[in-house]
Amino acid sequence: MPMPCNTRVLYILIFLAISTLSSYASAMYWPWPLNGKVVNQSSLPVAVWDGEHGIYTLPAHSFSPKTLDVDHLYSGLNGRWCKIGPLKVQIDFKGNIDQCECWVDNAGDACNSRAVVAEVRSTPAPKVVQAAQPASIPAS
Repeated sequence: MPMPCNTRVLYILIFLAISTLSSYASAMYWPWPLNGKVVNQSSLPVAVWDGEHGIYTLPAHSFSPKTLDVDHLYSGLNGRWCKIGPLKVQIDFKGNIDQCECWVDNAGDACNSRAVVAEVRSTPAPKVVQAAQPASIPAS
C-alpha cells in the first residue's frame, strides 16, 4: 500500500530539517539569531575569534554579519578576550565592551564557572537594615 501524499511530504520535511541541523552541528556554528554578534562603534578595528575562521579583525564603525558566529572579542583595555555566547556585544566609542558573558585569557577558552562561584562565595552578604514590608493591595 503506497504512503499518502501528506505523510510523504512530512517525511521529506523532517529529513531536510535533520540534514540542515546536522550540517550546522558539524560546523560548530550557531545560525542567526543564536550566533554571537559584535557591534563596533569605536574608531579602531577590533580582533575577534570564531571556531571556523580563527582570529580576524572587524573594522571600525561596523558590525559582524549574520553569517558569522563570533565567539570571542579581544579587549585592548584589559588584554583579555570576552566570551560572547549567543549575545550581541557592543563596543562603545571609547573601546569599552558591553554585555560580556565572561573574560578569558585566550581566544577559544570557555568560561570558568569555578572562578565565578569562588568570587560569589568570597563576597560578603549585604546587611539588611529593615525587613521589607508587603505592599498593601487596595480593595476594588
